Amino acid sequence: MSWGDVWVCDHKVRPTIEGAVPQSPWILAGVISREERAFIEAVERLQATRGSHARKVDFYLQVHTPAVALARTGAKAVEATFEPDGLWVAVDLTPADGSAGSRFVVFTQRVHAASLARRTPDKHPGATRRPLAVLPLRGRARSGASALEWGYRAPRD
Repeated sequence: MSWGDVWVCDHKVRPTIEGAVPQSPWILAGVISREERAFIEAVERLQATRGSHARKVDFYLQVHTPAVALARTGAKAVEATFEPDGLWVAVDLTPADGSAGSRFVVFTQRVHAASLARRTPDKHPGATRRPLAVLPLRGRARSGASALEWGYRAPRD
């Protein structure tokens, strides 16, 4: 997989991520672009110190599978929807060269739809596939905690 791949799950309890790629019940939903400033800033804070937390993370998910939707519409049966209960979200942060092993961050609470004030990201030049949908999402944390935590970090040599 690659940096920015987003995995979602609708189980009652967030499943762990073991190995290089999340296994079922995780569903590969789409991608977060490297330009998603709020998400990048939250990850940088997570890497830097324990004292600085991003308690709210807004981002756009470019969905590439019909199995994931924003809300139940009744018209189509989908595996997972962000509303009304939200979904667990994990994001692949594995470096391109893979030398550091697989790394994922996961949201500490379920992620829901949001009304984001900024503009929806443009399609990237040279992108191979156009997303089926671009969903505005928000991950939150409880008071005094971070919205993100490491889901899996390969052991260091």
